[in-house]
Amino acid sequence: MANGYMGKILNVNLSKGAVEDEALGEELCRNYIGGYGIGARLLYDRIPAGADPLGPDNILGLLTGPLTGTAAIIGSRFVAVGKSPKCAGGWGDANCGGFFGPHLKFAGYDGVLFSGISPNPVYLLIDEGRAELKDASDLWGLGVTALEDLLEQRHGKDIQVCSIGPAGEKMSLTACIMNDKERAAGRSGLGAVMGSKKLKAVVVKGNMKVPVSDEEKIKELRKRILKEATGAYPVFNKYGTCGITHDSIISGDAPVKNWAGAGTVDFPSQVARKISDDAVISVEGYKPYGCWRCPIACGGRMVQRGGKFALELNDGVGHKPEYETLAMFGSNCLNDDLSSIIKLNEICNNLGLDTITTGATVAYAIECYENGLINKDKTDGLELTWGNAEAIVELTKKIGNREGVGEIFADGVAAAWKKLGKVGTEYAIHVQGEEIPAHDPKFIPDLAVVYLLTATPGRHTQGGELITPPGLELDEVDKYAYSGKAQNHYKLMTLMEVVNAAGLCMFGYVSYPVQSLPEQMSAIMGETYDLEKLYEIGMRIYTMRHAFNIREGINPLTRNVPGRIVGEPPLKEGNVKDITVDYKTMIREFLEYVGWDTATTIPAEQTLKRLGMDFLIEDMKKANVPAA
Repeated sequence: MANGYMGKILNVNLSKGAVEDEALGEELCRNYIGGYGIGARLLYDRIPAGADPLGPDNILGLLTGPLTGTAAIIGSRFVAVGKSPKCAGGWGDANCGGFFGPHLKFAGYDGVLFSGISPNPVYLLIDEGRAELKDASDLWGLGVTALEDLLEQRHGKDIQVCSIGPAGEKMSLTACIMNDKERAAGRSGLGAVMGSKKLKAVVVKGNMKVPVSDEEKIKELRKRILKEATGAYPVFNKYGTCGITHDSIISGDAPVKNWAGAGTVDFPSQVARKISDDAVISVEGYKPYGCWRCPIACGGRMVQRGGKFALELNDGVGHKPEYETLAMFGSNCLNDDLSSIIKLNEICNNLGLDTITTGATVAYAIECYENGLINKDKTDGLELTWGNAEAIVELTKKIGNREGVGEIFADGVAAAWKKLGKVGTEYAIHVQGEEIPAHDPKFIPDLAVVYLLTATPGRHTQGGELITPPGLELDEVDKYAYSGKAQNHYKLMTLMEVVNAAGLCMFGYVSYPVQSLPEQMSAIMGETYDLEKLYEIGMRIYTMRHAFNIREGINPLTRNVPGRIVGEPPLKEGNVKDITVDYKTMIREFLEYVGWDTATTIPAEQTLKRLGMDFLIEDMKKANVPAA
């Protein structure tokens, strides 16, 4: 088997209660690398078109990459993949760090694919290459924290767990898949897919070693590359992502007042400082920590035992809220109470809620309430006013438990908009059902291409536009020039596809010289990689994920575009006032550059042949997608 891989995946038929090993082919690994690359290729063949995302024909995959669990910087990631119940039934994936991904490989597998639906709650135990489904009836209903503690008592302290909380069990589309009690594979509603399958958790343990081509070489590379830390490293090492919160709010990068406000006016510097950088790491008991073998250590734990937002789990020890959580529950809701955001982070982690989706949904609810579109009769008496920290906390609890008003908002913004009778359309900030993360295209215009065109819409971690890796040569184009950016986007996007597929952390990718990516892959996998080769592989993965959507009749050019994220109409105040993003020009030029039809986005036959994807040609010819 190729180096970097354990050489097999586990197929689990939950309807039959059967587990079976499957060899991982070298050609598959060579062409699609791992993670959601291999996931997209396998699930394209195995999930029938039109399948119900919450039905037995959907497949939920948990997959690693060849650099996961190796000396690569930072090889800690795994991905969840499947058909999304959230994004119009299209492709879904979610990426996560921590310790679960490496330990899945140490237990003997590159990934697990779950099909069918179990008649009763179950969990999967993989112990040193041996897999077994076990009854989870006594675990159903538990929060993530208590669940992990109980499973550790049952199976030993050397296990790693990924699981769902009550939100996933109740198939809320805000639900995510959790591991390490506080790490979330958050997007695409895949926690709901896991819940639909009655799968509570996956437990892994083992001490197998990931084979690498040149162990001495990768050790030497790691030693050298660690000395070359640059780019995003200083901020992430000191603060984690909370270090960018203040500057993002004031610059116009972070959403303010449900994307309708301006930081300089509605959440000015002295307020933004309350939920950013030094304020966060000054919380009692703050101690940084990292994912598996991580030199950056951007995570952190802290203590909050007193006050109205005291933490109730782990003896009051909680996880540091990161930027997305701080922005979505903070500036986006005009909430400057840091203690409430720390509490909200605990609630979301334990119930298994995506903080981006939930924060966005709460902001939508607040704006509807403030404008008289819903009242206390709809909100269980909660006064959903801007900055009302107590009400934000209570609504989040209700969302996670599908209780009362939480039933309206448990499936996110798009579903809530429909349940409320399609009120407050301009307040419903999402793209095809996926809420927008806390980075504004009016500040980083190229993000509009990512949010609108990528297989999973509204995703800041998939286009590479957010932070450029050190040393990557790009054309010099002003950020507010909308033409002439296609090649830059191609390079950034395709490299990010490889990073996600290979099992690397984005923060490691943007903190060290870009050449370290092909160097590490070459040393571990035994083939010679350079940036040009990675561009091609990344484009193949990007196309594979896109083809899944094309077969489902999804043309990304027909996705809804919330006016607020592109400046239609433009803001009148703040750092990005008077900006309207010409996303159509950028998208059209990118489609022309990569050889996709500019009306349907169907890849041209010669494009597919160039990528070695001839097997898609007939399917793409038969695809029935509306032209934009």
